[in-house]
Amino acid sequence: MEEKKRNIESLLAEIESLKEELFESNSIVDAIKQGDVDALVLSTNGVPEVYSLQTADYTYRLLIEKFRQGALSISRQGLILYCNDYFSELVGIPSEQIVGTYLNEYFDNPAQFVQLIQALRYGIATHEILFKSDNDKKTFPSYIALTDLEPAVAAIGIVITDLTEKKKHEEALIRHQEELEEKINELNKINRNLEEFIHVISHDLKEPLRKIVMNTSRIDGSYFTEVDTKAINVMKLSALRLNSLVDDLVRYSSHTAQEERTKINLKTIISEVMEDFEIIISDKKASIKIGDLPIIKASRVQMRQLFSNLISNAIKYSKETTAPFIEIFQPENLDTKIPNQNAKFVQIQIKDNGIGMEENHLTKIFTIFQRLHARNEYSGNGIGLAICKKIMENHSGKITVESTLNEGTTFNLYFPIV
Repeated sequence: MEEKKRNIESLLAEIESLKEELFESNSIVDAIKQGDVDALVLSTNGVPEVYSLQTADYTYRLLIEKFRQGALSISRQGLILYCNDYFSELVGIPSEQIVGTYLNEYFDNPAQFVQLIQALRYGIATHEILFKSDNDKKTFPSYIALTDLEPAVAAIGIVITDLTEKKKHEEALIRHQEELEEKINELNKINRNLEEFIHVISHDLKEPLRKIVMNTSRIDGSYFTEVDTKAINVMKLSALRLNSLVDDLVRYSSHTAQEERTKINLKTIISEVMEDFEIIISDKKASIKIGDLPIIKASRVQMRQLFSNLISNAIKYSKETTAPFIEIFQPENLDTKIPNQNAKFVQIQIKDNGIGMEENHLTKIFTIFQRLHARNEYSGNGIGLAICKKIMENHSGKITVESTLNEGTTFNLYFPIV
């Protein structure tokens, strides 16, 4: 009787065990039907065997397969349950040989896998990892993103992005940046040497020129012939012109420096320039109309030089029969954009009614020593507008010109809005 009771209890226990196995099997079958399972891991004598499953979601799987990034699903221990073809290409191993192996086998530093899993618990899911490749026995940098798929699936989803090309571009950019910095340093050194050279040369030239001018003025010309007088005057004028050229060169070179910027009232600057030109403005019966102008942040010295050159040009290149009329104003559009530049600019126009220029001359006028007329027609060394261009460049701005022959010229100044 006792033995019969023990047999009944044993059978009941076995029935309960079979019920649990049946429930587990039914759960797996349901998960497979719903497409929640990528693979089954069966342990035979302690050796895990992975069996991949094709779910009903064929479109999703096709997308992952064609994805140009590595895609895997792994167990929490790192066992690879699934990998797409692109990851297989990255590591140079057929996908059927990858499934069933461990992810850290493909890391250059296998110990990093533990760190990835620990970081995932704290919500840190993205890292840079160095992978090994069997293709060329080299490593490649990658961006790895982990997604915990629980509770839906007891697995971790992984997306791997190859960073090889990105790193190459970054390294090339760094090299180009270093080369550019070297070129800039070299250019700054050349500019400093050029400034020193110009100042030395100007000092060495101006002293003998001063003596030539001074001594030609002392010569008693009462006994000179007309030819002698003319020769002395030519020599004196040439010395004065050379002296002026040296001064202009020094001014041009001095505008390479970045001076301190302060808030500038342009109306005040232009009024000061008009006071300097009071005599020539009166002689030429010139009119200068100043419209609304903005307050800008700039070098006071360079702004005075800028408007001095532009106003002087407008008066110099006026028509013989018409009094010069110059307008300086800000157009109605408060800010504008220059082609190929992202920053916004405030625009100022200097418009005159002078002799104007032909269109093919417009690109030449900002070049140093470039003259469009003979010296006996108009004075100057062809350096004033080159200085204007350099001043605008110093202020991260731009100067452009529009002109119609015999009608007048308009200079556009663009200052960046800070």
